[in-house]
Amino acid sequence: MAVSGSSKPSLKRKALSSKGRSFKKLKVQTTSLDGLPWKSISRPKDTGLDGDDGILELEEVDDVEVVYEETAGGKVVKFNVLERSGKDALHESAPDEERDLEADSATTLPAGPESASKFAFDVGNLLPKWQPYDLHGHLLQVLHNREFTSPTPIQSKALPVAMAGRDLVGVAETGSGKTLAYGLPILHHILSHPRPPRTKRRLQALVLAPTRELALQVSDHLDAFARSVEVPLKEEAQEINLSDKSPKGKEKAKERSDKSADKKPVTAGTPPLVSIAAIVGGMSAQKQHRVLNRGVDILVATPGRLWDLLEEDDALAQQIKSLKFLVLDEADRMVEAGHFAEMDNILRLTVRQSQEDEIEPEFGPPDPSGEDDQQYSQDAMQTFVFSATLSKDLQRNLKRKSRPKGPKKGKDKPASTLDDLLLRLDFRDPEPEVIDISPEGGVVSSLQESKIECLSADKDVYLYYFLLRYPGRSLVFLSSIDGIRRLVPLMELLNLKAFPLHSQLEQRQRLKNLDRFKATPNGILLATDIAARGLDIPAVDHVIHYQIPRSADVFVHRNGRTARAMRKGFSLLMCAPDERRVVKALLASLGRQDVDIPEISVELTLLDKLKARILLARQIDTAQHKIKKQNHERNWIKEAAEAMEIELDSDILSGSEDEGQPSKFKRKKSNVKTASLKAELNKLLSQPLLARGISTRYITSGSRPIAHDMVVGDHHEIMLGLRKTEAGSDLVVAKKVTKSKKEQAEPEEWNGFGS
Repeated sequence: MAVSGSSKPSLKRKALSSKGRSFKKLKVQTTSLDGLPWKSISRPKDTGLDGDDGILELEEVDDVEVVYEETAGGKVVKFNVLERSGKDALHESAPDEERDLEADSATTLPAGPESASKFAFDVGNLLPKWQPYDLHGHLLQVLHNREFTSPTPIQSKALPVAMAGRDLVGVAETGSGKTLAYGLPILHHILSHPRPPRTKRRLQALVLAPTRELALQVSDHLDAFARSVEVPLKEEAQEINLSDKSPKGKEKAKERSDKSADKKPVTAGTPPLVSIAAIVGGMSAQKQHRVLNRGVDILVATPGRLWDLLEEDDALAQQIKSLKFLVLDEADRMVEAGHFAEMDNILRLTVRQSQEDEIEPEFGPPDPSGEDDQQYSQDAMQTFVFSATLSKDLQRNLKRKSRPKGPKKGKDKPASTLDDLLLRLDFRDPEPEVIDISPEGGVVSSLQESKIECLSADKDVYLYYFLLRYPGRSLVFLSSIDGIRRLVPLMELLNLKAFPLHSQLEQRQRLKNLDRFKATPNGILLATDIAARGLDIPAVDHVIHYQIPRSADVFVHRNGRTARAMRKGFSLLMCAPDERRVVKALLASLGRQDVDIPEISVELTLLDKLKARILLARQIDTAQHKIKKQNHERNWIKEAAEAMEIELDSDILSGSEDEGQPSKFKRKKSNVKTASLKAELNKLLSQPLLARGISTRYITSGSRPIAHDMVVGDHHEIMLGLRKTEAGSDLVVAKKVTKSKKEQAEPEEWNGFGS
């Protein structure tokens, strides 16, 4: 369009310049990094950085100017947060709290017919088994998308009780869906009671978990139900002719797929309907403070880190006092050493104050809009306690008419620390509902158990045999961290993919090893009991008790890492002669006997060949560890001297090297010896293992002809002569003593010589 006159072009240039330029003015000045408007950004799949798999979330900040001010004590760094002119720039540079409130107001669930129309769901036809529970339409959409067609037994029994507002104690086998049993009622309440627009989120639910991994897992599971779900329309589904191999056909197919992809709703950047935050140790406490200041609906935390934040945040403590839901996941684990002190302090915040402790106002009646609301919120709190192991005596103690007002003296002492914990819980319900569907003896119906009786020195050989004989994703439990550190290099030398998991690893490395184990089909996870509780690792084929667990509860939770959600699983107990008494006592506490666990058959002829590999791997590891130790001791003196800015005399260095370090000839000799051991081990690893009765010349001869198995593809690739079988099919049934033998063993009554 042609424009005449001199005034209009100037107006046009003025509009363009005002749009292109970004006028900035000083908004606020701060001296702390925590006060900057940080915002979360999506992490790319491949950043190109080494070891970035442990990064959970990235944050960035825009429009911040660094200013150095001269003071009497030197330069002081300050930050000027700048603001852009214009509506879009003003929204972009706003703090996270304001942006969250503005974005959340757009996703606040409207009450009335609009909410019903937005989340309308034909539950009668799509999810008929979920219809009796009257869940929110959004939750039904997520259940349908995730193909959860029917509730699990613990969910079907717990949901009616929880939806009715009662307190609940749930005991169910591991992998039975306990997270959704308490998560769905909480999400349903928050979605059904939307907050007013442009108001900060208020903490309504607190979930306490014993380990960091379990807390992050619970947060991920609940977050999947908190995100908005956009159901794509049927018109968007277009078939693509894959038979057309012409370039034009491929281009058209690509264009159609791109168009259909563009039509799909993108919900990754939209704020969640329910805000869920995970507060665990090993991560930035400042970032967790910022997340809490923005406002969350559900908080999933470990007791230790949560109490650290409560000591510095009075506002958070006030929110916990007025909780609507309190959940203790794996409660029996949190009362062990190191957790109960923080748990006790947190639970005191949720206890209702008695009328005797309240201070009456001096003038006039109490304000009905203040204290009464807080008292109402305290009275309405629901408490959920879930675990896979709760004793029967403890469940009977819950059936009490009233909570004790003060500490008891004399004979009425709690039976255990868990009993003491549940007495400290202020159940609003005088008789909390106890739902116990745990199997007898702690054994799931889809779990097969077995044992191997061997010497302690031979456990490495039997473990190596089992991992080669039955490939799959195996979880090996040990009671000591030193045992994990010893086994990890052995597994690496034997070409087995093993990953450690224990409490002395950094949180980033722990999550990284978990992800690697989940992504490796035949991976091995060497873990302590921190991996025994609640972790939902998909498709764990075998659980191996390399070292005997310390209690029956730990034994049950270890076995619960496999055979989850009615899938098959296998558990192997490696028992040494000095551990038999411990195993008998362990099984007796579960109401079982030692003979109830069958042994697994082992090809003893292959153990000698595997022993040679284990011995070579041990020698190589010992030599490499000795060199690492010597280098560490030599460098320690130099690093300590550099830190203290001390110049070491050449005689000290030479003396230490002469005393602690071998000569060059000895080092070269040891390196040659280690290289020869590695070559010998690699030669053994490249050779197949032949079972007894296999002919090395003709595969059709010998006592075990393997020709047919090789043609069918049913032969074991590493151990020739053995078939591909599951561990559960090679169990040896223990022979039971028959009744006739017992009768023969009893002495007959003597009736004299004439009889």
